[in-house]
Amino acid sequence: MMRTFWYAGLLMLTGIVLFACQSGDLNVGQSVINPQELLVQSIDSVTIQTSTVLRTDSFPTSTDQNILVGQWTDARTGRLQAKAFSSIDYVSNSFPTQTTLRVDSLVLELGYGYAYGDTTSAFNLSVYRLNRVLPSGIVFYNTSNAAYETTPFLQQTITPRPISGTRPVRLRLPAAMAQEFYAKLVSGEINNSTTLDEYMPGFAFVSQSTSTNVFLGFAIGSTSGLRLYYHDTDINQTASSLLFPLSSLHFTQLKNDRSGTVLSTLKTRTDAVNSTQTDNTTAISWGAGLQTRIEFPFLGNFYRPDQFADFNSALLVVGPVRQSLFDNTAPPSSLALYEVNNNNDIIASVPGTSTGGSAAIAGYTLNRNSLITDDTYTFDLTYYIGQIIKRKIPNRPLILTLYPSGSPTTLRELVQRVTLGNQQRQNDRIKLQLYMTSSL
Repeated sequence: MMRTFWYAGLLMLTGIVLFACQSGDLNVGQSVINPQELLVQSIDSVTIQTSTVLRTDSFPTSTDQNILVGQWTDARTGRLQAKAFSSIDYVSNSFPTQTTLRVDSLVLELGYGYAYGDTTSAFNLSVYRLNRVLPSGIVFYNTSNAAYETTPFLQQTITPRPISGTRPVRLRLPAAMAQEFYAKLVSGEINNSTTLDEYMPGFAFVSQSTSTNVFLGFAIGSTSGLRLYYHDTDINQTASSLLFPLSSLHFTQLKNDRSGTVLSTLKTRTDAVNSTQTDNTTAISWGAGLQTRIEFPFLGNFYRPDQFADFNSALLVVGPVRQSLFDNTAPPSSLALYEVNNNNDIIASVPGTSTGGSAAIAGYTLNRNSLITDDTYTFDLTYYIGQIIKRKIPNRPLILTLYPSGSPTTLRELVQRVTLGNQQRQNDRIKLQLYMTSSL
């Protein structure tokens, strides 16, 4: 399909700007062309092939200031489950010297960090005791694991309220355990981190929910841990509490299950599933180990229109597949393009803009004035596509993935995901828009 746009008004000035923006030597300007005889053509029918491929890296999660619990199930990509593991920090106290205190309760409190997905539905949270304390001095990854008891220590169904801010999830421990814990503190049997670990090695946090897509991030530190409530038996009956926080020894495990989906055939980095097999979509998710491969199979043989004068710009527009702002986790703030070989190993960043002086990176944009969800990532590939058309560089396959391509720095980035449409979708399509000048 070809659409033709005619210049009007400041035609001569626009023509000058277009010529000033061109890159490469096309011998334009060897003869004088009447600006009134110029037109700009837009072509958006360039063939684009997309597929979903694996990313097999592991990422550290023990450095994050949150732990993550929940799951996300998608008919195309399978199920991603998050489990969290943490020890408990010891806090010095004066209980051994106090004789007028009485324990009220012992509560496991989990303060919200953030939430993704449907927070209006019931969420099952099960807490298991670890079989042994987490080893110190090592880095835990999204692929790490720790053994825990087979029966939940605590279990509760909640309706998440992350916007409450200061209202944590609260799971009350049995009264007998509260008394036992307090007694060991008073006697000095628990008096440091080692003795606390011997009594309570830590917890595994697991959600048994399978029908609700939601991830809950709980903050490590002053808002999460075992809180002991007690009061003084004097005339004032002063109530107090002491928090034994979730430890710096913590991590989140992410487990993918693609069985029963088309993507279950992805086993190695070299495997690829064409977007036509996944409802004309591809996926990008660090946590799920997925990224999108893009190819322009015929761009190297691109036929220049008659009376071609100059190549002006090339925009790759990528459309996320969303029905509303609440039907997925938050899309990544930025995506980037990288050249790869046939094994999907990254070779280099794709040069962006009209000069190629910076990497091809696109930020997520949302048109809030639109009646329907209108969001895109738009890459300026003017220099890069121009060089391919002029046959100055090879036409390599590309990987579209999160920016930067290295390890994510937070769990938020790990669970962010986006589904992208291919050229065959009616809406949310990927397209390469080429603009060029030709003479009449």
